[in-house]
Amino acid sequence: MGPTPEENSEAEGEEMLAYYLSQNPDVVISPEDLREAGPEIAQFENLITQFESRHDLEALHAITDLTPAEAPNQPIREAAKIDLNPIVALFNTLEAETNISKVKRDELKEKYKILSRAVGMINNNKVDHTR
Repeated sequence: MGPTPEENSEAEGEEMLAYYLSQNPDVVISPEDLREAGPEIAQFENLITQFESRHDLEALHAITDLTPAEAPNQPIREAAKIDLNPIVALFNTLEAETNISKVKRDELKEKYKILSRAVGMINNNKVDHTR
């Protein structure tokens, strides 16, 4: 008797996963090839400063009732949400491609979280500013 349908499905899933991983390997940069973090840290901190000068964090925190359908039409929150994209992208680059220390990374992450929480996440037609 051959394998059960569940066993076939599991084997196919494992093959698909192995193929995917072989075609899409995680790019891991060896520690000696990591870039100096200093210039990108300065750029990150500049983006944070620009965000804070453009967006009123208190006004963002005041936005509490918003549906996903309404969100793109909320000018204060939508503009801030868009301005978060390059900040998080640079943070991810700093983390993956530079020699940033854990202490400095955690410090920058906290600065980012303050902005991210001000924008908030929509959950059940409420803006959650705690995540």
